[in-house]
Amino acid sequence: MAELRTVYQGTLGTNEVVLEVNASGAGRYFYRRHGVDIPLSGPVSALVEALPIQGEAMYRKAQGGNTPLFEDAQTRQPGPTWRGQVVNGTFAGRWSQGPGSKDVPFELRQVRQYDPEKTRSGTAESVTRRISPGNTTGVASDETVSIETAPYDYLKLQTPLKRGTEHVSAAVGWRMVVDPRTRLSYPRLTRHPDARVVEKVNAILERRHWQLNLAALECRATLYTETHPAAGSLGNYDEESVRVTFLSPTLMSVVESGSADCGGAHPHNHYEPYTLDLIRGEYLDFNRLFRAFAKTPEGFEPSDALMALIGKKLKAQARGARSAASAEAQDTRCDDLWPQYLALHFDRNRGRDALVVAVSGVPHVMGVCLGATLALPFPALKPILKPSADAYLFPETGKPGTTKD
Repeated sequence: MAELRTVYQGTLGTNEVVLEVNASGAGRYFYRRHGVDIPLSGPVSALVEALPIQGEAMYRKAQGGNTPLFEDAQTRQPGPTWRGQVVNGTFAGRWSQGPGSKDVPFELRQVRQYDPEKTRSGTAESVTRRISPGNTTGVASDETVSIETAPYDYLKLQTPLKRGTEHVSAAVGWRMVVDPRTRLSYPRLTRHPDARVVEKVNAILERRHWQLNLAALECRATLYTETHPAAGSLGNYDEESVRVTFLSPTLMSVVESGSADCGGAHPHNHYEPYTLDLIRGEYLDFNRLFRAFAKTPEGFEPSDALMALIGKKLKAQARGARSAASAEAQDTRCDDLWPQYLALHFDRNRGRDALVVAVSGVPHVMGVCLGATLALPFPALKPILKPSADAYLFPETGKPGTTKD
């Protein structure tokens, strides 16, 4: 059992803050407008906050100094100090930046007490069971963050989002929303014939957006703990590409790609597509449409029928490349990474609907192979489609798409 943590929220002067401490004196807090953790040390009655690692402090850290640093490297004066008491669930007192500075009052009320290990136990395993093969989505992207399971992180994520342009096609629509602290955009479904589907799908999209935001803010907080080149940055999450590649009344495909880097030997180069079932409001099980994946003792692997169809397409492209007659011929040197690193998603390009076969999840040395390798137009899938696939792949299209602000 982990040590019980207590979360407070309130004001420090005119600033809204959230603070978390445990019984041993360790803790952290953030300003709502920034969302960046500042470490705390000491008893609740006299908490000292960390200082950014810069200048002489970087040398001190490199020589094995305290991590994080709670006193100035030159003057040896402690960092800003919280002096107060907890009375009837309210933590109140004065905050001081140091000698000669004016004290600032703070008043925070208790929000939750929680055991991080107990409240999140089993979540990762249950999420893994719900994710269908073909969707290269990991547990971290889908683990629930709620006021019960992770109150500190949940409160960090409660910030107004900027809304982008709405894209409407027939009865469905979507828009990007942006967290201004991380500049990370992520889609939300804005309209669909079934309001319950909108709610369920947006819960998935929100969870994934939240996890990327948390990773970016965690990297920014390394300003107080690390000295590597990416310390204090957003870890390239502000440059993450998140694209809606396909949307119909029945299917929504999204691709996350980029090169996240917050220290370590290599950046996390990735191409991670997933598809949502807009009939059920959950991750799509590709096996509902065609013989996509077969169960094995190790998990799942692409079916023989799907691999045969892919092989036929690759041969056709190779013939086209040799005759210089095919504009869509592609480099197939990465094909031997299938079936282990095969991922699927749908794409609509110039009105042409297709199933995209991609490489995803490869080790760093094979990162050049990440991404879409070939496209199978919907009619080409007919030899392996199940009767239930028509409802997903060939619904009534309705009116041409428009955009609205």
